[in-house]
Amino acid sequence: MRLRTIPTAVLALLPLTTCLFGQTAPQETPATPPPPTLSGTAAGAYDRRDALPYVNIYLPEGQASIRLRKLIRNVLFESQIDYRFVNGDISTFLRYKYYARNFTYRLGVFDTIGFPDVGSSSKQEFERVRGGLLLVEVPRDYNNRYFWLLQDDRLTFGDLTHPDNRKNNIYTKFGYQFGTQFDERMNAIVGETRGRIVPVLTAFRELGPQKFGLAAAITESAKVATGDYHYTKLESEALRRFDITGTSFLVSRLHGGVFLTRGLAENTTPTTPAISLYTIPQYEMFKMGGRDALKGVGDRADSEGTHEAHVTNEYFVPVFRNRDYRTMALHWNTLYGIGYVGAGSVGYDYRALTKSENLVVDAGLGGEASIAVRDFEVLLSVVYAHTLHAPDNLKGSKVRFSIRTVR
Repeated sequence: MRLRTIPTAVLALLPLTTCLFGQTAPQETPATPPPPTLSGTAAGAYDRRDALPYVNIYLPEGQASIRLRKLIRNVLFESQIDYRFVNGDISTFLRYKYYARNFTYRLGVFDTIGFPDVGSSSKQEFERVRGGLLLVEVPRDYNNRYFWLLQDDRLTFGDLTHPDNRKNNIYTKFGYQFGTQFDERMNAIVGETRGRIVPVLTAFRELGPQKFGLAAAITESAKVATGDYHYTKLESEALRRFDITGTSFLVSRLHGGVFLTRGLAENTTPTTPAISLYTIPQYEMFKMGGRDALKGVGDRADSEGTHEAHVTNEYFVPVFRNRDYRTMALHWNTLYGIGYVGAGSVGYDYRALTKSENLVVDAGLGGEASIAVRDFEVLLSVVYAHTLHAPDNLKGSKVRFSIRTVR
């Protein structure tokens, strides 16, 4: 059996996590954990979520992410770079997180530049968002947390005539989360939406003490100070694991969102696209397609809206677990087969969600493996998904491929 020691930064985080909830940190040195597996339990969890660095590669989108962390006493410094080498998008993040006894707070700054029109010869087709945020987390206990976020986004565009050019989105958010505090999808709802590590059909996700997770948040953007937008956004997500047999299990995810209020944009015409009718930045719209939504639908503007709901189901069946199959320098530890099916709808009012012609249903097959390469744990995920029912503009197939390394 291959054994691994806990990284020093991880050992430092353990008493901090305990201290957050008013408990006495353990004094003895933890035993060496068993090798990480994709069993859906907490085995080896500390290695995965706090090891550094994180390296992620997503294909065929052509996206890479590198995250570096450094813990000094009760302060965590973090830097991150995301690069989409297909069209040149790049994002940088710097974060400072302070761990107090009964709360944490995070100060962050970011700079994101994207080129939405792939293949365009114009150098003016870019969108840039720069800003900063303050995120406060107040845990009631290990599984229940409250969040408050204050953020300012500055938008600029290569097209100087763009109606949102040189505008600020100032907003505050109040959120509640049940389940593990290390779940990046849930954290994106209640806190910072950018710069997260995007999970893909991840069998080892911690889903809370009852194999259940929940997050809900309400966001209010107002025309205060230099703010230029006005909307009220409500978003929630529930996640549940069902054990079908002793080794296979189903992970179901239900997501929904709505804009309770939304200001009307100025100078609109009957031909103005629906996505531009409101004082809502496009990046705030709900996305029904993408890597962590409906897998067979691309992450594109016509799969976005102000009203959205979708459900995904991922069934994991082990091919082998906790083994050591060797292929040259590769040590194959765990392999799961995956069956996937999802359904959802998106639009700009409640009625759009109930129309059968707007319903999207997709399904697919894939696999996920844990591989050891020297001191690195490599998590490999591949899934092919195809739309079974969808509007003509959303029909198609996607191959989602990702590599995540943990050391």
